[in-house]
Amino acid sequence: MKKSFSIILVAGLLVLAAFVNPVKAQNHKKEMAKFAKDYQNAYNKKDVKALQQFYTADAVEINIDGTTINGNEAIGASMTDQFKRVSDKIKITPDNSVSNSDGSVTGTGSYYVYHLTGTSEKDEQIDGGGNFTNTIVKENGHWKISKSVLSKSKTETNN
Repeated sequence: MKKSFSIILVAGLLVLAAFVNPVKAQNHKKEMAKFAKDYQNAYNKKDVKALQQFYTADAVEINIDGTTINGNEAIGASMTDQFKRVSDKIKITPDNSVSNSDGSVTGTGSYYVYHLTGTSEKDEQIDGGGNFTNTIVKENGHWKISKSVLSKSKTETNN
């Protein structure tokens, strides 16, 4: 009797696990979509203080040109400088998010995941974008970017 109860209990847990993982994945996708929208709104308001909160203290950002920025304060300083030189807006379209075994989420995007429009410091029109791959971790109950890698869009890499 105890053995059959144990088998039923294990089988029940396996069935439950089969339903929990897809639900977790759906929640992450919704959470990542909200995360991207909130980031987009803060960026378009040029709210550097809010943008810094999207990154862990030791976050790493690798830009299209290969430069690396370490830490949310340095990332914020870089954005402050950018906002002084460039008037731009961003549109973020998250493409995919994958739950990792360590609890982090890898958020990726494809063609024109972020799209910038506006004017440069030389009053030239800006209209372009690219791709990103972010590693996003939960820190004190909030999702934060621990690593961000930016790359050229498909059309820009073909030119």
